[in-house]
Amino acid sequence: TLFRSAQRRFAHSLQEFKFEFIGDAETDDERCIDASLQEFSAFLRNLEEQREIMAISVNETLIKPLERFRKEKLGAVKEEKKKFDKETEKNYSLLDKHLSMSAKIGRA
Repeated sequence: TLFRSAQRRFAHSLQEFKFEFIGDAETDDERCIDASLQEFSAFLRNLEEQREIMAISVNETLIKPLERFRKEKLGAVKEEKKKFDKETEKNYSLLDKHLSMSAKIGRA
């Protein structure tokens, strides 16, 4: 996202970086630094590509199956729990009525 975009821009900046040198030729140090920056830029680009591949893989192999499980299985379980709770409430209500009637008959 934002970090990924900044990382790519930074890698691109490193790749495009050129020393301004005095005279007609670069020094050995400047060539060495330039080569190091190019290599580091390539490393950062590769790192971002691999991170993106990993994110897609995680999404496909973990996140999507978990979302499907939540929607398909847990949704069904919630519906069954609602039905169970409703039936339990009916059962307790009938039991309460029966006990109330039993108590009235016992006092009579």
